Amino acid sequence: MATTKIWSVSRHVGLLLTYVARTSKTSVAVQESRQPSEDEQLAAEILGFSPEHFATEERRFVTAINCTPENAVEVFGAVLKGNDTLSDITAYHAYQSFAPGEVDADTAHAVGLRLANELWGDDFPVIVATHIDRDHIHNHFALSATGFSGKRYHDCNATYKLMQDTSDRICREFGLSVIEKPKKRTKKHISEIHAEKNGYATRRQQIRDDIDYTLKGEVMVKRFYACLQAIGYTLERRGRFLRIKPDGYNKFFRLDRLGTGYSELEIEERIRQNARNRDLQWSQPYRPTLQEKPKGLYALYLHYCYLLGMIPKRIPDNREAYAAIREDVRRARMYSEEAKLLGKYGIETTEDLKHRVEAVRSELDRLQSARQTLRNKLRWMKKDADKQPIRAEIAKLSTQMKPFRKELKLYKDIAERSGVIEQIVEMVEFSQDKQRAAPQRKVGER
Repeated sequence: MATTKIWSVSRHVGLLLTYVARTSKTSVAVQESRQPSEDEQLAAEILGFSPEHFATEERRFVTAINCTPENAVEVFGAVLKGNDTLSDITAYHAYQSFAPGEVDADTAHAVGLRLANELWGDDFPVIVATHIDRDHIHNHFALSATGFSGKRYHDCNATYKLMQDTSDRICREFGLSVIEKPKKRTKKHISEIHAEKNGYATRRQQIRDDIDYTLKGEVMVKRFYACLQAIGYTLERRGRFLRIKPDGYNKFFRLDRLGTGYSELEIEERIRQNARNRDLQWSQPYRPTLQEKPKGLYALYLHYCYLLGMIPKRIPDNREAYAAIREDVRRARMYSEEAKLLGKYGIETTEDLKHRVEAVRSELDRLQSARQTLRNKLRWMKKDADKQPIRAEIAKLSTQMKPFRKELKLYKDIAERSGVIEQIVEMVEFSQDKQRAAPQRKVGER
């Protein structure tokens, strides 16, 4: 049951090739049918190795197409320089995963080579690597974004379907199972999936929340888009799609990809529904109440109440202030976790924070060293029955390391953000002095 996926890479191709062809993931120890020599037996006694250690060679499941594993970085770089595209995509990373226990490393590598040669072998340099460090054997592919002909690889639904169909056909030829009715690709970004799993707010969710807030009671389409721009969003039409971008962020989001109910047509229908449901009554005149602008600690207290959702949201007059607040709302849950850490370990000064970071790093280094020792031991083992307990210990150590890594990340954020919150608070306009009374009119009048 082979599954496939491909995504673009915008970083240096050397990092991708290093990960794909990593020795610890693609190599296996193979026992030779020979007896160790006298010198090897003596060395084994001195170094504490088993004599069989010297009768073992290492086999790697890494094959290069249109290049070699050694010069892949140079070849990838050369074909990229020959193209004057403005895209920042340097390569593509794909994988082909098989069901646990269904295939061995040799068969998986042969299937991967067939797939890579049929899809990209005519024009692109490709690295095919079979990873065998997990229970499920899987292939990784690294291909340049530009081919020798100068043409760019076009990743779209058509090329992805071709990749799926080709993989299924080759798997059937090798007697492997395939997914007869594959699920549709999710429209959610992987970062959004991880954020939802960890309980963090995402930028897409913030955009949806702001659209919902602005849509409440709105009966005019033009005024709705004007309000979005007023609170810190930039709207742009690309072809037939309308895109939105929050201030302080360099990426646009298509409205039709924000989820159900947020495409341009769906938003306009929601506005029309507001007009149909709205009672035709005289609106009450607005009477502004003046109050003094909060200062000092009380202003900081109100700011945190806003972040934690304890006071209703209000749109500030300052567009830059709203963009800063929106970013802080996204990180409010992380601030809460940081406060819990500071209270749990009694961290009050910079020295307290430094001592705690050193303690966490020391414990993390100890776990990493123990895990690496087990990984080195696993490389020289031949039987799967002997490997399973070692893999279970490695997985256990990895689980123990996760909370320490997260704790270090929070400590880093604490150190970097010290003294920054007060500057953001000064941007927020709490006063309602500038609000004006709306003239009395009927709903629907222009």
